[in-house]
Amino acid sequence: MLMWGQLVSDQSPQNESPDWLNAYEDLANDQLAHGSSCRQIHPIIETWFSKLMDGDPPASRDSVVQAISCLATEVLYSSPESVIEPMLKEIGEDDLAIWIEQILLIGRSFEIALREGELDDL
Repeated sequence: MLMWGQLVSDQSPQNESPDWLNAYEDLANDQLAHGSSCRQIHPIIETWFSKLMDGDPPASRDSVVQAISCLATEVLYSSPESVIEPMLKEIGEDDLAIWIEQILLIGRSFEIALREGELDDL
């Protein structure tokens, strides 16, 4: 079975960015080096996430909702048994699939927020 990491690494070139970008990357790393970047953006993400959890997920066509549900099932069935089995001892397969689906919906909502400029402060 082909794993996600293998798929990504097999299709990605060894060095995706041109050498001239190194100076800019170094500058960004120098500016962000005074703390974890997660610590710097966490309050923005936390605020966005709380707002998302207090409301409804973005509206979706029925076909998108169905596709996300199917994807959740595929993720569940292709996950390593060492990860899934302990969870299945605690909750049922349907609840686990719903949890995975919710994670996918949050990811979709995050992508939409990024695209629509809701997180431009990042």
